[in-house]
Amino acid sequence: MQKPQVKLKMKAIRAVLKSNETQAEVARRARRMANAAGPGFESVVKPHKFTARAFVQTSNATGRRRQAKEAVLERSLDAGR
Repeated sequence: MQKPQVKLKMKAIRAVLKSNETQAEVARRARRMANAAGPGFESVVKPHKFTARAFVQTSNATGRRRQAKEAVLERSLDAGR
């Protein structure tokens, strides 16, 4: 039995990853995670040359302390699904 062969079209994959719809979805999920983490956290959207990306970071000392003591970001991962 022969193994199936898959040929990826990288230009098409990059186009999907860079699309406005994909960027909006990634940003929406990051906002939900930041909201779930609570005060002291913010979502940051930084489009990349090859893909959409966003992340959640602390925005002040209170957020940093909460993250260090309570691991708030790890607990907010479900909100990003």
